[in-house]
Amino acid sequence: MIINYELNPPKILPNDYFSYSNLLSDIEIVKNKVMILDKYINCLHFTDSVLGVPRLSSITMASIIKKNNAKMKISCSVRTRDRNLTSMYQTISDSILLNLESLLIILGDQPKNDLSQELLKPSKVVNQFNAQEFNKSIKLNLSIPNKIRNIHTIKGKIGAKPNAFVTQSMESLEDLENIIDQIRPFDIKVIACIMVPSEKNKRSAELIGLNWKEYEKEPIEFIKNSGKVADEVLITSPNHFALATEILKELK
Repeated sequence: MIINYELNPPKILPNDYFSYSNLLSDIEIVKNKVMILDKYINCLHFTDSVLGVPRLSSITMASIIKKNNAKMKISCSVRTRDRNLTSMYQTISDSILLNLESLLIILGDQPKNDLSQELLKPSKVVNQFNAQEFNKSIKLNLSIPNKIRNIHTIKGKIGAKPNAFVTQSMESLEDLENIIDQIRPFDIKVIACIMVPSEKNKRSAELIGLNWKEYEKEPIEFIKNSGKVADEVLITSPNHFALATEILKELK
């Protein structure tokens, strides 16, 4: 089973003001987590300003880790909402020079008070980058819902021919199997995202409308079974790192 683990880079304005010393301290916390994770995972994934909250760039955070561990496989989310096409070219070039494993191109949640209208569609970005052969140097992925009732709802994303689809946090094995059945004919990999069920993660689950009732009591079995169905799993535990590491140890 290929296991990826998701980490959030530090917030830039955790107390509504910028502090250089606090940022450096928070970076060290992430670096320490990475040292622990390195024993148990195949690839590390950095998010990009989840829920529109400004955080250190996923690419910058990856570059910091690469300085200490050049061989570690790292993937990054990249929000198109915050970028134009020129900055996307810069981002993908930086990622290739850092020897990153893949980029997950997402629209991203809208920040507060952001009234910008023109948005780059992730599928169009991936389609264009593939046409320009960036995909020969780095894998380009797209996100999909955790439930797909009609394959035509993601027709544009399938047409972009990404390397893989990364699901939103899964709720059931049946939903995952249904996704696999519908995606398999298009020769696109599926990476199943799974949130660690925990009281500390409950608020995060509520924010994305996640119901983990099916696997709450046996998360390890759910992850193992998901790993048998999907090509890879992506484990996320936004607010309970200690529990996540215990689960990773069991999966090793």
